[in-house]
Amino acid sequence: MTKLRSLKATGFRGARFELPLEFTKKHRSLAIYGENAAGKSTITDALEWFIRDRIEHLWKEDCKLDALRHVKCEDGDASVVEVVFDGADQNGSKSLSAALKTSTAYGDPDVATLLEDLKGDRIILRHADIVGFLDETKGRKREAIARIIGFDEIIQFRSVIQQSRNALQKDGSYTGAKQQSENLQSAMIESVGQVVPDRAAFFEIAKGLVDPFDTSTEIVDKTSYKTAVDELRGLGNNAEKIKAAQRLKLLEQLCNDLQTDLEQVTDKLKVFSEDYNALANERENVNKLRLSEFLVKGKTVIDDEAFTKDECPFCLSDYKLEDLQVEVAQRITALGELQDKLDECGECKDDLLSSITDAGTKANTVVSDYSDLAEFEALVNRAKTTYQSLREGCKTVEAAFETLTVFEPPEGFVDAIADLSDKCEASATVAQEAAKKLELTEIEKRIAEVLTTLQTVGSQVKSYETCQRTIAAFEAQILTLSTIFDEFVKVQNEALQTVLDIISADVGKFYQKLHPKESVDNVHLSMVGEEGVEFEYSFHGQATQPPRKYLSESHLNSLGVVLFLANARIFNKQARFLVLDDIVTSFDINHRRRLLRLLKEEFADWQILILTHENVWFDLIKREMAPSGWLFHEVSADNENGILLEKSPATLRALIDQKKGKEDVTNDLRKLLEAVLKDVCYALEVKVAFRFNEVNEKRMPEELLSQLRSTLKEKSPDLAKDAVFAELAGSTLIANLDSHDNPEKIVGGDIDVLLEDINKLVNLFVCHGCNHIARASAPVAGAKAISCRCGKLQIPWKT
Repeated sequence: MTKLRSLKATGFRGARFELPLEFTKKHRSLAIYGENAAGKSTITDALEWFIRDRIEHLWKEDCKLDALRHVKCEDGDASVVEVVFDGADQNGSKSLSAALKTSTAYGDPDVATLLEDLKGDRIILRHADIVGFLDETKGRKREAIARIIGFDEIIQFRSVIQQSRNALQKDGSYTGAKQQSENLQSAMIESVGQVVPDRAAFFEIAKGLVDPFDTSTEIVDKTSYKTAVDELRGLGNNAEKIKAAQRLKLLEQLCNDLQTDLEQVTDKLKVFSEDYNALANERENVNKLRLSEFLVKGKTVIDDEAFTKDECPFCLSDYKLEDLQVEVAQRITALGELQDKLDECGECKDDLLSSITDAGTKANTVVSDYSDLAEFEALVNRAKTTYQSLREGCKTVEAAFETLTVFEPPEGFVDAIADLSDKCEASATVAQEAAKKLELTEIEKRIAEVLTTLQTVGSQVKSYETCQRTIAAFEAQILTLSTIFDEFVKVQNEALQTVLDIISADVGKFYQKLHPKESVDNVHLSMVGEEGVEFEYSFHGQATQPPRKYLSESHLNSLGVVLFLANARIFNKQARFLVLDDIVTSFDINHRRRLLRLLKEEFADWQILILTHENVWFDLIKREMAPSGWLFHEVSADNENGILLEKSPATLRALIDQKKGKEDVTNDLRKLLEAVLKDVCYALEVKVAFRFNEVNEKRMPEELLSQLRSTLKEKSPDLAKDAVFAELAGSTLIANLDSHDNPEKIVGGDIDVLLEDINKLVNLFVCHGCNHIARASAPVAGAKAISCRCGKLQIPWKT
């Protein structure tokens, strides 16, 4: 895991001249204080640009690379960021010229690989980022978590399965078979009053139609059906006349059905031609649909920040990357709308082809079954030529749609359909009249009708079974893909929930450390439905979501911070350092202290950089973190020099040593004495008078010292007699007087005496071994004494 050794920025953002930041060879954690607009975030920006080639909050319209150079940089000056990581030659520099060209140099080629790994890690948290994740939709939360844990490829595979299933559901062969199947069902109901799904059901229907004629053969299968039909024909006075009547009835029905199909072809051809050709006339735009996949992949490249220069990643010409991103998104949206129109035309095309196919099948039946009937020669000839026209029409429709060109029907196509339709109408009438001329008896007519019905339904069942085989083949694939998709989503969600549980364990634990014994607990992330992820929590024992429903701004900030910390600790591949930039704006003092203790307990082996504009928070960081070896700096800025960085003493004593002899330190002395007395009084449970609000924090040293002595007289009389208390009485008077408007200032000798008195007080109550104060809450077993944390320092104490 990687930590920082140094960071240096020159001519970058607020740093006009060299701005060095040393973390030392021990990779110390560091806190930086600076007033608003002092330029402290320049440090965060420099690190983010070096690692990620961009600064997220700056990468907006008219605010990118040109915002990185200091305004007073000369044309010949480069803006430079240099970073040294731990390890041999793990360093590099990134420069930005006046022409906004970026160049990099690395101490070792491996640094480039290191930076690629760092790009995916959670490193920087700004106040503006804290609640960003919380306000996302459930679906976007899932996508964000998937990216964090490396589920991107899995999500893409899931999309491929879904797209393949959708493509099968829209396939023309499948939709056409379903439509034809529905048409056949309607025709069967019209013929025999019910749907006949297969040959076995057909034989049952045939048996019911034939039985009233008292034939000797019972229909149970294909052979008995053929025998029964032959026997039925022989029941009349003239079998040949019955057969002829049956053929004429079938031809009449075929002509009527073919005429209906041809009318549907004409209607659907008109709809398709108008809609599709209106689209195809925009040939240039339609052809751009082929760019969709290319543009989507290009957008992914830009969105994933794989390319960050202000150039087109496709042709490398100068182009503002944000403008390109917006333009590509707009073009993808426009092409998406165009694709939707084309998909609608595709459905019209499939419907048209299905009708052409049905008409062609019937026209071919006219030719194959009725060419021997001389009186219908004109119908057969036209059916033969129209059949070829219909085949050509299919090819032409498919070719036009495939090439995205304007559709023009083949020459004579429309006339052939119209002419065949007219001949069908005329031939149906002729067939009907010819059947009448056969002068069949009533029983012969009944026989002919039954035979016609049987042949019609038999043909319908055959076609229906073919359609069902096509539908079954497609639905088997659709079902397989649906099953794979459902199982995949189930496994994916289980895996994702497992990861969420891991994250939630830390999130819940960290949140409780910040908000113990409050009304909000059991904070965790959960899958919501198939597509979402959301925070859930218990509010006064009631499970609820989302966070904003009941949580205050402070609680929301805490939730955002702990989520960032949990993700960093669990998923960071390389970075063992974090940057927390002004993240406690909505935290009260208690939660700030708990945050520091959370960092000490859970991130003791991490390197942390905290930046803040709040001096109270900065002082608190010093008190809490200085014993852990943290470093402290302060930044200031002026118009000429830009940012200036100075070391900040970790303690008041160090500050006094630094200022002594140069500046007035009386206020600092009083603060030091107050701080020491407060800590001792707190540890020994010294009782002082109640004060309202902040007045309680502003007690004078003499009050604290007086109450401390009173407590010691009761609990540890011998210790109360120590000379240091009398000496401190005079020191507190000096410090208190001189910190106010007083003509005589404290001199060097008095400063040393006061510091010596404070040291004596510290030595009475603070252990040199563990550096902790003896506490009234730590009684020594079997002795009237209290002790420090390690037990080496013991003070006599009456219980």
